[in-house]
Amino acid sequence: MEKMLLDTIDLAVKAGEIVLCDEDFKVGNKGTKENYVTSTDIKVQDYLKRELTALIPGSYFMGEEGDLPEKDSGLIGSDRWVWIVDPIDGTANYARGMDNSVVSIALMRRGEVVLGVVRHPYLDLTFWAYKGQGAFLNGKPIHVSDRSIEHAMLATAWSAYDKSKAPACFRIAEKLYSVCEDIRRTGTAAYELCLLAKGAVDIYFEINLSPWDYAAASRIVEEAGGHIRSLDGGVHLYGPGPVIAGNTAENTEYVLKTAEQEIGGAPGDRGL
Repeated sequence: MEKMLLDTIDLAVKAGEIVLCDEDFKVGNKGTKENYVTSTDIKVQDYLKRELTALIPGSYFMGEEGDLPEKDSGLIGSDRWVWIVDPIDGTANYARGMDNSVVSIALMRRGEVVLGVVRHPYLDLTFWAYKGQGAFLNGKPIHVSDRSIEHAMLATAWSAYDKSKAPACFRIAEKLYSVCEDIRRTGTAAYELCLLAKGAVDIYFEINLSPWDYAAASRIVEEAGGHIRSLDGGVHLYGPGPVIAGNTAENTEYVLKTAEQEIGGAPGDRGL
């Protein structure tokens, strides 16, 4: 498995080079004007699908740009290896030249993410983790902070793709902001969760994440000593849902209870 991890890291770095070098990309959207897709997203996903499935013949590839499983696919809890990939997390940033986007690669089996790699090509940062082996940034171990909720930094977003959910997001953010130190919003969930894993931010909430947005980072957060969950506990393989994370169990529970006050619990049959 060490070779698998090293090969995955290498592919994430190479995918990041495509992101950096593909200057003449085309920009479109998926469903709403806020949900960008670029020709580079497609190019990176095609590259990673070819290379990752070659690493594990017979593995299933799940990517943001069209490679989605049916609900009756039998992937939940199965022995089949499943790659969960976001070719560019932070596409809106990428399309607008903000230089803050990442490549996210997770490997799941039997309903559990066992490997996660997040590559930030602009900053030359590679976060990775394998189950039971700890979390690392450019080869050095990382760990979440031990800050209390009063000294926490919150990373969050406001449901740009479905603005009917924005009022609840604002209420949750306001409640947390009144207690914690401040809020950060970078436009890439995977990177924000990695910032939590390295102790830069301390709590996290987003109301509507898809599995490719956070699957890789979920393993990195947990291996760094943090906590991450949906409202009903698991990674939502078949659709978007709320995600909560924290540096400590107490802070995670505080964010969870704050979210539940505004939006209630999520359906239990959507988690892994």
